[in-house]
Amino acid sequence: MAARSWFWTNRVANPVLRRVLRTPLGRGLGRSLAVVRYTGRRTATPHELVCQYVRDGDRVWILVGQAERKTWWRNLRSPSPVDLWLAGRHLPGSAVAVVGAEDPGECGRGLAVYGAAGTSPAEAVMVRVDLPAS
Repeated sequence: MAARSWFWTNRVANPVLRRVLRTPLGRGLGRSLAVVRYTGRRTATPHELVCQYVRDGDRVWILVGQAERKTWWRNLRSPSPVDLWLAGRHLPGSAVAVVGAEDPGECGRGLAVYGAAGTSPAEAVMVRVDLPAS
């Protein structure tokens, strides 16, 4: 069953969402879903993914679900340029992974904005994207 879910999400839903979220049609979905484009730190290959986010002024927070099983956020261990599409708008930014075990204060701030009150900062990983001042 897990293989079917992975196939559906990664091979069917995400490619459609990546296209829609870049257009004016994505404005409704874009209030909670974003397309993130980042570059692999070792391969220099661009990657894109769809994720949930919360915006707090000129900052965007992304909670990495099941971070121990994910690898994409490790490309952002040091500040890295990213491209975001939020509600059909392209925004460049600088992203960094905030690992709660290493920086529980900053991770806690992100969790508070995200509304994940039941999540322990020490066990969470968030990606913080700083946008240019608007």
